Amino acid sequence: MKTRDLDSIQLYKQLLENSEKRLIEFTKNFPRQERQFTFVKFNEIAFQKMYEDLKDVIPRQQFFSDVPDLKEVCKGCWGFYLKPRNKSLKFLDIRLGKLFEDILRDFFISIGLQCVRFDDMGFRKNYPDLIIIDNEKPIAFLEIKYLTAPFVMIFRKVPGRECYEGSTTLDADKKLEAQRDIVENDIKVPVYYVYWLDYPCIKGIFFMPSEEVFSYVDETKLEWTRKEREGNFVHAKGKRIRLGHTEKIYLPLLKMGNFEELVQTIQKLIEKPNEDNLNKKNGI
Repeated sequence: MKTRDLDSIQLYKQLLENSEKRLIEFTKNFPRQERQFTFVKFNEIAFQKMYEDLKDVIPRQQFFSDVPDLKEVCKGCWGFYLKPRNKSLKFLDIRLGKLFEDILRDFFISIGLQCVRFDDMGFRKNYPDLIIIDNEKPIAFLEIKYLTAPFVMIFRKVPGRECYEGSTTLDADKKLEAQRDIVENDIKVPVYYVYWLDYPCIKGIFFMPSEEVFSYVDETKLEWTRKEREGNFVHAKGKRIRLGHTEKIYLPLLKMGNFEELVQTIQKLIEKPNEDNLNKKNGI
């Protein structure tokens, strides 16, 4: 593997090491896929063969000879994720979303980056989840998504897509429209959509700049409308309240950057203003 691949893998391993006990404790009363919150040699090979070295989408079966045990892993994945979701799982998704935001915030802090939640700085609803700051000013916003369930049937629903690369879900809803308005009109620094993928095969942190996300949204419009399930609703005060969204867009994983590239991108954003200030001080 290339050095930068190992760096991305080591960053992810460090993230898991820092958060594994916290995640397992939080989800102990809910069904977990047996490979969730783990990262082994198999995942390193899958990362390289099914993401880093791959230029074009190919059927997952073509990896069976290059990624040992993938066939068995796929069987377990299909067996687990094709079962109907428990009605409580969407609520768990929402609670977990906040937990993953906090875990990533804490991890960024642990590697020397200043990171806070959007509401810690007084920003309103629909702003991206996390903010990287330098000298008490935002230099980047991060919208965080955690996904553990691949869309295993996407090859039938969206021709040309495969579960390992085409499950990076983005809800095509009013929140996205509201957030896009904020990103394009109110935020003056870079915004990145950050995906924590925890599939049985592909695992890691991946990202895409907001400009590329919105360009893809404009190009594809809508890729899939999922049937509503009981897990998309809760009952409160005699009302049936919808929690989940059914209109979906699937960002292409092969066009996303990896964990190390995300960290390097952020570090460059920090270094640039400091270089500019130094040049001004020196009269350059």
